[in-house]
Amino acid sequence: MSRPLASSPLCGTLLRVATRTLETTHGRFEAHELFDLTARQPVVVLTRGDIGGSAPLLSRVHSSCLTSESFGGADCDCAGQLDAALERIARAGRGALFYLLQEGRGAGLVAKARDRMLVQASRDRVTTFDAYARMGLDRDYRRYDAVAFACAGLGIQAPLALLSNNPEKVAALTDAGVAIAAVERLERAPSPFNMHYLSSKSRSGHALSYPPPPAGAATLPEAVTAFEPAPLAELPRFVRVARYLLPVRAQPPAEGAYWLRLHVYVDGLSGRERVVFTVAGDGTATPLLHVAAETLLARFPLRRRNDAWHQAVGQLAERGAGCALFFLHDDPAAGRHATPAAALAADPELVRLVAHHLPGRAEVLGADPLLRASLAAAGVAVA
Repeated sequence: MSRPLASSPLCGTLLRVATRTLETTHGRFEAHELFDLTARQPVVVLTRGDIGGSAPLLSRVHSSCLTSESFGGADCDCAGQLDAALERIARAGRGALFYLLQEGRGAGLVAKARDRMLVQASRDRVTTFDAYARMGLDRDYRRYDAVAFACAGLGIQAPLALLSNNPEKVAALTDAGVAIAAVERLERAPSPFNMHYLSSKSRSGHALSYPPPPAGAATLPEAVTAFEPAPLAELPRFVRVARYLLPVRAQPPAEGAYWLRLHVYVDGLSGRERVVFTVAGDGTATPLLHVAAETLLARFPLRRRNDAWHQAVGQLAERGAGCALFFLHDDPAAGRHATPAAALAADPELVRLVAHHLPGRAEVLGADPLLRASLAAAGVAVA
């Protein structure tokens, strides 16, 4: 349960909002919810044990990764690093994890999605850093002022024993006024799905021991073609900015990953990203439709998880045809309605965007009567 703070103190650009207990797979943490008034987005700090005192505090400064932490993507090491850091802090009995919403090395979800599209279109001949350069972007837009403010606001006076493989992050934190006492590597064995990505990071200067990807690296099940952003002809409200293949981790007892097509649009009405997943079959199976919404705290490895998304992924993969729309954590549309399906049903043009990815018929998982009617109005026959 969330515990609002009596005085909501302000430290630098951070407003302390609430503190709640978070039960993770690595035990109980205190989740301090803050809001960055400059960046206009949340900051979360998970702490374990007594964070006061002068002894170096084992810490992780972690940048968000929507695709691995909410969608279950296996093509990077971000969710694995988040889990490993919490495990290390829990084992130490004292520490802090600073979770910053800095998707795509601070450039945002659209840049990240176009990066992955360009890399996959090149069959991994282009690295993630090459892709940023081709888009006219610098390699890293992250800032760490919020870490210094969070330390001051939470009474952390000790220097950090930082869990990181990135020397550029260490330098940037120091420049932001964060005292670093030591740096410890945080490394996990690569998988066939993230070998190329980790090899690129290693060649760029990260303290990783990965050699060039071996023959065991996963290959894409189909070709990916890069394109320039453009509005949909029939729905100009939505600008199509990226499409690539995301390997979504299968849940035990299944192994490996399911390949889903990930489409990213920018909604010209709200300025928000719209994320649609598709699985395309041979046209004989009735496609499944799933509508999901994420929450920020559910990005952490919780002891009790809602696995509706991963169950839906398994069903989509088994059916071999379907579509899923994902409302992101900061989308007010999802908060105004009882269910994600009701939020979709309330926006006829968003329903038409979903219908754009369906062949005129669908079976809806957890069907909502209003959504059925909205789909019918968009020309989709609901089984």
